[in-house]
Amino acid sequence: MVTMSHKGHSVVTIESIDSNLEMLLPKLGSVTDYCYSIFSFIRPYYSVSNTKLPYRILSSLAPPIVFPEFRRVHSDMKGPSLVVAMLALILMYGIHSPNRTLVVELLITAKLSLGYWLGFSFVAFFLCYFSQTCLTLSQLVSISGYSLTGHCVVLLIAEVLHQENSHSVFFFLTTVFGGLATARLVIIILARTPGPAQRLLICSTLACIHLMHLIYIHFACMRKKFEI
Repeated sequence: MVTMSHKGHSVVTIESIDSNLEMLLPKLGSVTDYCYSIFSFIRPYYSVSNTKLPYRILSSLAPPIVFPEFRRVHSDMKGPSLVVAMLALILMYGIHSPNRTLVVELLITAKLSLGYWLGFSFVAFFLCYFSQTCLTLSQLVSISGYSLTGHCVVLLIAEVLHQENSHSVFFFLTTVFGGLATARLVIIILARTPGPAQRLLICSTLACIHLMHLIYIHFACMRKKFEI
């Protein structure tokens, strides 16, 4: 385990993942060897203790400026996978309709949850790469997945537990919980990006995409104001 500090923030990486990728890449051989190599490559990302997951999920809503202990970035995928799975369940509830088949609903859910998570992570990595941001792809995928906790809280309260006619509760929750999750993501990237212009471009772009995705889900899936 290696810990790096930058501008008061700490980045936790797994040395065998971030430093020795060549040793984990599969070599030519049988299908069994290839599958085992892939499994060996993925397994460290899911080796997080289950007792730490609630803390990491809740920390995704904690501003790192107010709470310095939440500035740490972990390269794990177990927590983000659980958050994305929860978002997928909420989406399945929202898009369910007798006019659609189960296969169509599963495809829409996968596109808006797993597809968005991976797509948003690669967009963030693309912007951070050219801005010389001190974050790896695995760390960006991790914090992007954890940032979807705000989506889950907002949709669960505003759409599932409180079926209001107006959208006031939704926008209030989006400002509070969606804003907290997005702010943590943005602040972590901002603190590790050297140039002021690059900071403005990355943070504004990612914040707009992230919050617009939540608003899109609200109107397209839960309220069905327009077709998905």
